[in-house]
Amino acid sequence: MELDKNIKRKYLLEQYNPEWVEQFEVIKKRVEDVFGEKALSIEHVGSTSIHGMFAKPLIDVLVSVENIENLQGETGGMESLGYLHGRDYIEPRSLLFFKMTDEEQKLENIHVCEKGSAKTKQFLIMRDFFRAFPDKAKEYSDLKRKNFEEFPDDYPAYRAAKTPFLQKAEQEAYEWNSSLT
Repeated sequence: MELDKNIKRKYLLEQYNPEWVEQFEVIKKRVEDVFGEKALSIEHVGSTSIHGMFAKPLIDVLVSVENIENLQGETGGMESLGYLHGRDYIEPRSLLFFKMTDEEQKLENIHVCEKGSAKTKQFLIMRDFFRAFPDKAKEYSDLKRKNFEEFPDDYPAYRAAKTPFLQKAEQEAYEWNSSLT
């Protein structure tokens, strides 16, 4: 399957499910078994990691590694567990492992990025910002629900409708993060 965020397709959006935390823990153990010490950290990121957030029932996992090169053994290990993968999907020098349902809905995204990369920082800062500011998380969750109702069969339109809010929230999140140091 080719990875493309811009294909017009149906998608699911669900009310927050506390089982997402448990699903992350199961995935984390699998990733630890495959990556071993090469995984510097394994984090639950994305909307399913934010308590109360409406989200696609898709567990996003961030695996930070020192160097994206020389992960052939780990790639083979993930493939043996039924994961498909793509390279440089979310940023240069990254890997994405994913699992799909028979209806071609993603179940899991395992983002492998180098420690300190732009995407690694973005994943963590945005997650921590929404966790620290529940009012912003609710605003985002409400927007996602509204966009889902308006564009239930058009994922690119759903994403595009979120972009202005996310750009503003990202700026606020980075300002907030820089004030912590």
